[in-house]
Amino acid sequence: MPNFSSMAKAFFYLNEKIGENTLLISIRRGLTYLIPLVMIGSLALVFVSLPVPAYQQLMEEVFGSQWKNIFLYVRDGTFNILSLLMVLSISYSYSAGSDGRGRYGHNVSPIITALVALSSFVAISGISKEGFTIANFGVIGIFMAIMVAVISSMLFLKLCSIGALRIRAFTDGANLVFNDALTSIYPAAITVTAFAGINQALMFLWGIADLQSFLADFLNNIFSRMESPFWSAILFIALVHIFWFLGMHGSNILEPVAQSIFVPALTVNKLLVESGQAPTEVFTKTFFDTFILMGGCGTILCLILALFIKGRHKNQLQLAKLSFIPVFFNINELIVFGIPIVFNPVYLIPFLFVPIILTVSSFFSIHYGLVPHTSNLVEWTTPIFLSGYYSTNSINGSLLQLFNLVLGTLCYLPFIKLAQGVSDAQGRNNLNKVYAMFRQSEERGTASTLLTRQDDIGNIARFLAADLQHDLQNNKVALYYQPQVDFDGNVFGVEALLRWKHDSYGYIYPPLVIALAEESRLTDKLGSWILDTACNDLKKISELNLQDITVSVNVSAVQLENDSFIKNLKASIEKHKIRPRNLKIEITEQLALASSSKIIERINSIKEMGVKLAMDDFGMGHSSLKYLKEYSFDTIKIDGSLIRELSSNNNCSNIISSIVYLSKSLNFSIIAEYVENEEQRIILHELGCDQYQGYLYSKAVPNNEVIDYIKGQSFR
Repeated sequence: MPNFSSMAKAFFYLNEKIGENTLLISIRRGLTYLIPLVMIGSLALVFVSLPVPAYQQLMEEVFGSQWKNIFLYVRDGTFNILSLLMVLSISYSYSAGSDGRGRYGHNVSPIITALVALSSFVAISGISKEGFTIANFGVIGIFMAIMVAVISSMLFLKLCSIGALRIRAFTDGANLVFNDALTSIYPAAITVTAFAGINQALMFLWGIADLQSFLADFLNNIFSRMESPFWSAILFIALVHIFWFLGMHGSNILEPVAQSIFVPALTVNKLLVESGQAPTEVFTKTFFDTFILMGGCGTILCLILALFIKGRHKNQLQLAKLSFIPVFFNINELIVFGIPIVFNPVYLIPFLFVPIILTVSSFFSIHYGLVPHTSNLVEWTTPIFLSGYYSTNSINGSLLQLFNLVLGTLCYLPFIKLAQGVSDAQGRNNLNKVYAMFRQSEERGTASTLLTRQDDIGNIARFLAADLQHDLQNNKVALYYQPQVDFDGNVFGVEALLRWKHDSYGYIYPPLVIALAEESRLTDKLGSWILDTACNDLKKISELNLQDITVSVNVSAVQLENDSFIKNLKASIEKHKIRPRNLKIEITEQLALASSSKIIERINSIKEMGVKLAMDDFGMGHSSLKYLKEYSFDTIKIDGSLIRELSSNNNCSNIISSIVYLSKSLNFSIIAEYVENEEQRIILHELGCDQYQGYLYSKAVPNNEVIDYIKGQSFR
């Protein structure tokens, strides 16, 4: 870990612990799943309630008096059933996050877990009770939804691990889905019945007919007992953000409080103004929506501006740009769950205290008459400055918003730097995990699957893949060249090697870059860029009267399978006017032996064009003389593992001696890779190998440096 302050180290380790908590991550992921629907519902409200008379009149003239209906129906399909959606997403996330095993060792379908949780939520809500309202399934039921989703999922998965509760009736022809459903009957029945029983017990023992209403009354009682409006407001805004930080929609959870205390306060002000009297209530719902929650919870608009000023991570800057328009209308979910802020201790301090600070500054501004009291109802989706003006009927309301915006941004700035430092440390830690897993796959000779993983490894892999795509589009990847030298010190060729320097993590292990490109379907684009760049650099070398230098380029199976590969190769050769014989295509021994008909066709086409062909990593796989003959290779490159053990393992010398004899009998040139010391060079010379590539001569360097090396570098 880098040399951070003790505070940064504490945040780093705290983030690590949170990242290891299945429950917390499941809640965060489940809420993230809902971002599209929440944003759609929010945008629908923006279209409905934008408080611009000219806009409202235009919409009615163009679409008729019922123009709002379609947006209200969208709201019905999103916000008005948000609690139901949340139960499904969180319970599914919890079950799937445990690889479907619920941490109790029994395979359980995440879909079944989610359905059981939904049934449990409906059971405890009591639809059949008198006085039930569908609003309980909307935003006011979110707190209950999260609690039920978590508890019911844990209970159901635990019950599924009990063998006595699983029905074993595997009939002939029964599919796995049927068997999963059958084995879940008893655990599902117990879970749903338990929540129905809780509903009944609450009514029988304590007379609680509606748990949602009970929770709302409980919160209202807390605030109604507070004599000071100021401290009531501070507690309200603090709780809103504490809930948000825990992954719950704080504004919606405390909506009953807002409706019973702060909405009536706005009504009082409105009536006083209409009667010609001065308004008296400072803390109204519009006060919070207008002056505190600018950009949504945590005054997210301030965070975005701070990111634009101080941010250096392009993924976060891209997220900030993408979020700016929604945040301008106070829709904050994309950035809250995208950074994320939820369960992120680095952002806890500004996320909680900036709104409190702005509450204090806004209170004094209104209390001392600098800004009028809020007296008009303004929808929470109304943009900044416009809402300040409409809520107070004064430009001073907009000026107060501007002051608060600057103040909040200044408060966020130091935490942006701290958060990015902690993020870098976590990223490097996760990158090491990716390296460890990828190298295990390399050792086993199996393909790695990184982007589909739902853990830290998958997160950093997707992050890297996105950055690779961005940097490829912006010419921020590079080709380096490693010289190939004969025994007398003459350079006869260079190998093009991909190098990608990540802005945060430095140079990324090249085989991992290739693997990420293959998984994210960037191989063709990256391969075309490599070929074109190598041909362009070869042209520069040739123009310096270095006509005998060959540039080698590695090509993967994915590239060769592509129908456009040969076309692109021809286009690059013609574009840069290079001699085909100065270009060499390298394929691995494993690829040659596992060739499909398409790959064989491509290889033959390469030879027909006059481009040279080399087999890389020869000697440690299942080498076949047949393929060496059929493909007419010009060069074979000895596998580096043979060179590394050359001085300590006689078998390596024997294998290399056989390869040298084979190459001479078939008229192949032979190159030894990973030659790192003089002893290896002398032994290889004695075995008949006189062409080398490795750190004994040079590491891979940029094209201009390799040209200088070819022209005048002392090789020995």
